[in-house]
Amino acid sequence: MKKIRQAFGTYLALPFIYGISILPHFILYGISDFFFVLLYYLVGYRKKVIYNNLINSFPDKSHKEIKSIQRKFFRNLTDITIETIKEFTISEKTIKKRFKFTNPELFRHYYDKGKSVMMLMGHNNNWEYGVSTPLWVPHKCWAVYAKLGNKSLNKYVVRVREKFGYTLYPMEKTYDVMLEHKQGDKLYMFMADQSPHRNKIKYWINFLNQETPVHIGAEKLSKMLDTVVIFIDIQRVKRGYYEVTAQTLFEEPQKTKEHEITDKYFEVLENIIRKKPENWLWSHKRWKYKKPPSQRP
Repeated sequence: MKKIRQAFGTYLALPFIYGISILPHFILYGISDFFFVLLYYLVGYRKKVIYNNLINSFPDKSHKEIKSIQRKFFRNLTDITIETIKEFTISEKTIKKRFKFTNPELFRHYYDKGKSVMMLMGHNNNWEYGVSTPLWVPHKCWAVYAKLGNKSLNKYVVRVREKFGYTLYPMEKTYDVMLEHKQGDKLYMFMADQSPHRNKIKYWINFLNQETPVHIGAEKLSKMLDTVVIFIDIQRVKRGYYEVTAQTLFEEPQKTKEHEITDKYFEVLENIIRKKPENWLWSHKRWKYKKPPSQRP
């Protein structure tokens, strides 16, 4: 019965989603402005979580500065939400115009050398438009995803994210898929800045002034498959337009020390966040787990 209700709800919602998605961008941003007022001033969506994350990350900033970042964050959040809906019907031409890789030749360089790539990114600016990566790189692109509880909706979300050439696989099959497809013409996309499940915490770092549990799977896999490790920085040029710059973190991951790749990833990400903090996903309960006293020096 639950599956039937979910399927029914999905099929009722899809015409509404597609109806919004076909609207031109200038109307969509008007809708975004409306939802900004709704979420920030009336609903107060996760305001306490966002505020606490910010004051703990930037103890040197004043209350006024923190509130300003929080307000800008809500602007960013409603824009990327409406842009994600637009993703359902956006064309290849339009998304390439709005999400530009500034140096795609870096990927070509490694492709020509027969090297697969581990492409790391964070929840910064519009990460969802990263689905257009296959339009810019020569590699076959693969990405992990977390299954939605609603199977009917999950099917459509996967279809949208694969429309430009990605192949998606569920999180629990990560190792199996990557080890099975380890030829030197693959790009694997990972977003490693969210909190791992409590029972999967293996490593802690100091990130944004806080003891932070982090994922180490990307590092393990890059070493197992000997992939080049690349980080992509997504920056908003103007409303609805983004530029993506790739940088090589490690060409030979197997020669790195333990946790060196993970540490570097978070170092680069933190530097980006500090420059424009409003663009990161502060509504995530990133620091819900505390390091056990037994693991402290």
